[in-house]
Amino acid sequence: MMVDISKKNILSFRARMLLYAYAWKSKQKIVVIESDDWGSIRTSSEVAFDYLVSNGYNMENSVYSYDSLETNEDLEYLYEILSAHVDSEGNPACFTANVILANPDFDKIKRSDFQEYYYETVQETASTFKKSNRIIELWKNGYNNNLFYPQVHAREHVKYWTWLSDLKNGIPEAVQTFQLGMCGVPQKVSKTGTSYYSPLYSDEKILRKNDVHQTILVTEAFQLFESLFGFPSKSTIAPNCGWTDETEKIWKQNGVKYIQGGFLQEHHKESHIQYIPRYLGEKSTNTNLIYLVRNCTFEPSKSKNNNYWQKTLRQVERSFKLNTPAIISTHRINYTGSINENIRSNSLKQLDTLLRVIKEKWPDILFYNSVQLGDAISQ
Repeated sequence: MMVDISKKNILSFRARMLLYAYAWKSKQKIVVIESDDWGSIRTSSEVAFDYLVSNGYNMENSVYSYDSLETNEDLEYLYEILSAHVDSEGNPACFTANVILANPDFDKIKRSDFQEYYYETVQETASTFKKSNRIIELWKNGYNNNLFYPQVHAREHVKYWTWLSDLKNGIPEAVQTFQLGMCGVPQKVSKTGTSYYSPLYSDEKILRKNDVHQTILVTEAFQLFESLFGFPSKSTIAPNCGWTDETEKIWKQNGVKYIQGGFLQEHHKESHIQYIPRYLGEKSTNTNLIYLVRNCTFEPSKSKNNNYWQKTLRQVERSFKLNTPAIISTHRINYTGSINENIRSNSLKQLDTLLRVIKEKWPDILFYNSVQLGDAISQ
């Protein structure tokens, strides 16, 4: 597949300019924190991590090697930090938590001799991990206390048809990691440069060739979400920010009003990737859905700088100077400690500092979730 990096960079620069030139404006100091990947499996355990290292995998090449299903403790520590910081109206800092509703059912897939794909719900996944056996309860507690606002990320975060094909064909890396309860390793770690965590929502021609029905793939995620939480997901974000016009139509059919994402939408076609600039408050010409575009990042796990939070603070300040909300992107990897506890402790310490300084610098700060922001824009 052709990827024109120079064109992507130009479009990214244009998208950033569009974000601030045309973005929805507000004199209120609004902070939204959007966090992806909750509920998804990645590295199955510290034992699996060590086994892969001993078998020649350079796990340190990607921070996502340390990502794993969050534990009860991970959520409790996160909530402790968020609840300690309230805005000018008494509302605590809140994560819009974009959740994965299912993961591969390794036992059933194995029993089919890799001929059929099966998934299990995130509730079933969590029940098999002692340290994560209360995360669904904690998700709901977080929601009830305005700390953790769940929204749909996807049914699963794995391009399962590519993965299943490699398992059928006996690709060593796929088979070896399957035996550990994993869907491969991060691309930077893979000995063949393979990742199964690539965008799911590709051009319909690609999906049809793989006998994948996007309507089912997307709709089941929303059905599982509403069954779990008892309310619909009004916003969503596609894995890897890759989606199509058809995806948007299906989202709309499932009650979505707001599309979370970055400066660039990726539309994966057969021969190339099309990059489409987006700005905050823009309405889709295809569905009239509203784009919520992230303009700040908080990913301390990817940095060795203990003052990384200052970079995010500067981005927040820039947003406020231009009268736009600060929409902060942060991934689950920053808050999971079952494989590397130092990642979690450092990230939480820096999150605590960031929120404290934001409150000191802007006493009139407002903490919103993504749907609250979308509703404010659509008024």
